[in-house]
Amino acid sequence: MIRFVMLASLLAGCRISLESNAVAQACEVISSTSCDEAQNGQHADLEFIEQNIFKGACAFPGCHDGGNSPQGKIDLRAGKSHDHLVNFASGIDPSRMLVVPNDVKSSYLMLMLQDFPPEEATPPGEPPPERAGFMPMSNMTLCCQKLAVIERWINAGAPNLN
Repeated sequence: MIRFVMLASLLAGCRISLESNAVAQACEVISSTSCDEAQNGQHADLEFIEQNIFKGACAFPGCHDGGNSPQGKIDLRAGKSHDHLVNFASGIDPSRMLVVPNDVKSSYLMLMLQDFPPEEATPPGEPPPERAGFMPMSNMTLCCQKLAVIERWINAGAPNLN
């Protein structure tokens, strides 16, 4: 079973603790094409995030694709994500912005992506309700390298593509 979980993690190019409900466990760096590219390029730009993170893990039919579903209202497709993330209130917790430029710990997106435990958020928060859960919905967190790209983008002021 452990081999299957590890193999699935490698194939997905992501990491997670082997504990199913783990939040922000010590991040294991995974070697995969997509995670290595995130690390090697030291990217911090939204275009890279849209194409290499959101496209495969978030912006697909029935999820954050601009559709009429509740999750579709947060459109993470290329060219759309900035307006639906930066200074955009969360539908789960409207008191929080999904991305607060220059402030990773205040960015609800990073809590949702399990970058840190809810109690380390600014201000401290709660885990998302079961109806929403942590992201991505596959219950596989993003690899450390991809989380680092999103952190660098936020810390750079979360600039748009232009």
